Amino acid sequence: MNEEQTKEYADKLAALLPLARTAYGSRTTKSPQHDASREYTRLLIEFYSKGGSLLTMAKLLGVTYAGLRRRIMTDQITPHSKAHSKATEQDIIDAVNRIKAAKASEGTAGYHEALRKEFEDNKISLTKIAKVMGLSSANPLYYAVSRAKLRSF
Repeated sequence: MNEEQTKEYADKLAALLPLARTAYGSRTTKSPQHDASREYTRLLIEFYSKGGSLLTMAKLLGVTYAGLRRRIMTDQITPHSKAHSKATEQDIIDAVNRIKAAKASEGTAGYHEALRKEFEDNKISLTKIAKVMGLSSANPLYYAVSRAKLRSF
């Protein structure tokens, strides 16, 4: 991709950036901020698929390379569902035991996959799992689930 094309994409992306940065919450939310964020990601993927350099784009936009790469890598991952967990306290304890066993026997990748399975397949809330595990937040668990999803691609 030549410099002129890169500059065109940078101008389009820069125009969307202020609004896209304020898109908090689920990617499925309908708002001007989320619409801008989705268009920003679409243009970024288009740019990258045509051979554009993410490193160059990150420098032109004044954003991190990691942030641009994350948008491209996670675009095909479906957002988490908001289904309420019907798991009992014992179900959650059993799930935590399975997760800990997977971590001990299979390492980090096994731990991430076990979390993904409990969350997606067994419909157990990551917040409830975090609480039983003694974590102050479920954010690291959501990260682990997204890593397991990325490995499956």
